[in-house]
Amino acid sequence: MSPAPILSQQLCDIQGILNSGFGWLTDSRFWLLTIRDGHEDQAREWLSKLARSNLMVTAKRVLEGKKNVPIDEAVAIAFSFAGLAKLGLRETGKHPFPTPFRRGMGSALGESLLRDTPRQQWRWSDVEGCSERQTVHVVVANWRLPDAVPLMPSPDRDGFCTITPVENRPNSFGTDRKLYEPFGFRDGIAQPVIRGLREEDGDNPKRVRQDAGDLYEDRVVEPGEFVVGYRNEYDELTYSPDVEDWTQSGRATHPGSRFTLNGSYLAVRQIQQDVEAFKALEAVSGEAICAKLMGRAKSGLPLSWKGDPTKAVSDSRADAFRYQVEDANGFMCPIGAHIRRMNPRDSLGVDVKSGIKSSKLHRLLRRGRPYSEETEEKDKPNQGLFFIACNADLERQFEFIHQRWIRNFRFQNLYHEDDPVVGSPAPTKKFTVPELPSGGEVSLAALTHTLGGGYFFLPGIKALEFIVKYNARQRLSDPSQVAGVVDAR
Repeated sequence: MSPAPILSQQLCDIQGILNSGFGWLTDSRFWLLTIRDGHEDQAREWLSKLARSNLMVTAKRVLEGKKNVPIDEAVAIAFSFAGLAKLGLRETGKHPFPTPFRRGMGSALGESLLRDTPRQQWRWSDVEGCSERQTVHVVVANWRLPDAVPLMPSPDRDGFCTITPVENRPNSFGTDRKLYEPFGFRDGIAQPVIRGLREEDGDNPKRVRQDAGDLYEDRVVEPGEFVVGYRNEYDELTYSPDVEDWTQSGRATHPGSRFTLNGSYLAVRQIQQDVEAFKALEAVSGEAICAKLMGRAKSGLPLSWKGDPTKAVSDSRADAFRYQVEDANGFMCPIGAHIRRMNPRDSLGVDVKSGIKSSKLHRLLRRGRPYSEETEEKDKPNQGLFFIACNADLERQFEFIHQRWIRNFRFQNLYHEDDPVVGSPAPTKKFTVPELPSGGEVSLAALTHTLGGGYFFLPGIKALEFIVKYNARQRLSDPSQVAGVVDAR
């Protein structure tokens, strides 16, 4: 059995987004960047400055920040396959990038596999050659404190064409300082805990375990499910692709490691939410039915909650529940509800143990934020979710969930409906609400539309520095050409 890197020794080489959603940094902006032809050197220079600035927060600094080093602003940088090619990087023949990342979410095959037809509304994607969409080479996520002067330099006129930045929605955070999406529901609950890397944000680890009780381990997932190069839930080292000249650069962070060690893949989708259609549904069907669509109350409590709903409950305790024993037939949380499709928990196995084990093979670490963009009617902005999911295996995690659970019309014992919230963009949909003695159907309009999407590689810190310094015209022969990283950062 091959030895795995020791995660605790690699925290300086892991981008902070993998162990924190930066929930205290309530202002967010996501830059979708296209590198202009002939301006690759300018793009590298801008990216290099950003990568070497204090805004590039490592996993180590996130942990230190919770104790005594406050973080007021942070960034994360990720590249599409087309973006890496644009900057001159080439995968090796022995260890190429995985097929989903190479073909891209925006490809015709991606459209078919993800059941995204039609895509007429898409504005951008991660592949070249689509005249109706802008090709995104780089995604930069930026979080900061409200009213603070932004430190991240604008990429305009620095070798990029930019799509209007996707900015956070006003009042995304409620009076309880929790994140709410445009339909009014708590967001960001039910996150996996990466063994050895991430505890629940803002909570004492001991208290987190106490709140979840015996169900705490349901959430704990091996690091190789999210961080490339580590052991996953199959007890195998996650496959690590490589690029030319990486070994020669002398930047390997672990003996025998390849370029993608300590990185992750991001599945990104810009999802526009039809708030007016949701309000109309709520007016006709009631708040209780809308909660059934989501699978949670607006407060974030599960529909099976037996405690006092008016009392504050920690996220860890609100996530400590199962389906197979408490709600196998979906009388509390319908089988087709959004959260039940995203994470079926124990419900897909022959028993509770096998169900939990199965679900851990398909978990996502979500890092998106609600967004808002102005329209000609200033009192009616477009609102939605800029969805980001971190995973180490796009095919087994994001694509499996999207194809087999989210947009599967035959999920479990259903036969004619997909996800009621982010399912296919059909103008009319059905949603089954089980009732004794028989189930009833609710008619729905499409509540969301996807405006763009792509797959992006989130490199480790040293790999990031290699990317922004690498120039295929001047092959790296001297390791000093790649600037080092201060480990204390």
